[in-house]
Amino acid sequence: MQHPIFSVVMPAYNAAETVCAAIASVLAQTDRDFELILVDDGSTDDTFETACRFAQADPRFQAVSQPNQGPAAARNHGIALAHGIYVAFLDADDRWAPNALAVHRKRFAEHPKLGVSFGRVRFFDPAMTKAGRISARRKRIRLADALGENPLCTTSNLAARRVVFDAVGGFDTELRHAEDQEWLVRVLAMTDWTAAGVDAPLVDYRTSPSGLSADLKSMQAGWERMIACAAAYAPMTVERERKYATALFDRYLARRALRTGRSAAEAADYLAQAWRAAGPRLLLADPVRTILTAAGVAAASLLPAASRAIVSR
Repeated sequence: MQHPIFSVVMPAYNAAETVCAAIASVLAQTDRDFELILVDDGSTDDTFETACRFAQADPRFQAVSQPNQGPAAARNHGIALAHGIYVAFLDADDRWAPNALAVHRKRFAEHPKLGVSFGRVRFFDPAMTKAGRISARRKRIRLADALGENPLCTTSNLAARRVVFDAVGGFDTELRHAEDQEWLVRVLAMTDWTAAGVDAPLVDYRTSPSGLSADLKSMQAGWERMIACAAAYAPMTVERERKYATALFDRYLARRALRTGRSAAEAADYLAQAWRAAGPRLLLADPVRTILTAAGVAAASLLPAASRAIVSR
């Protein structure tokens, strides 16, 4: 396809067990005006061969392969091949709701200044059989908020105008965590494009106990590297908002600790760090989220399941 509305980029690495469901969710979109570019990142299983079978049956689909370089490089490869007006991403172990592209297309048409669109994320168990919480509703995102928490939750939730990538470039391949968050911060810091969420669950996200998002220490290190990157192109904002952004991220780590079954003490430490960084501003800026996090920490010692339910709201 030479002029599709959407280019869908799917990075894949050793995803033979999940890639069929991911591809099927793209092919089932109600908005049919897309190309699908799967970039196999040096898989050692049958991921690429499986993708090629789909590509042979649908002219909108191409599968390409590269030596293993990581998901950011795979996404950048896909962007370079894209012909669409908009670029959307789906990881090979996630799924989209059937109306995902249609929702984003409508949002872009209605809001000419909107550069980045995203929805809400429904979290599933590793087998994708049991649905859990849904990510929080997000409206227009400010730079200060994007520094602290990733409103996208996952790159599978990201759709953007191609011209936005032309303006700021692709994903930072040096980052193992928060590369999508860093890209969003770059957009908000360096352009006049806006980013906003829509109140609709558009992504089914497969959680994994051993995944990147389960390693809180590595997540924290990745976030700190992201902040260092942001300081290079938005030094005044980072200096002004660092304490608040740190508080938002520490609060997120407290919630993440509770959701993944870590100790109440660890969650309490993260929440205490958040309060030390921002104090009352953390409560005033987002009272419900902060109060629920504190309630989850308080319940964690006696009622672990209840604490997880509290922070899922």
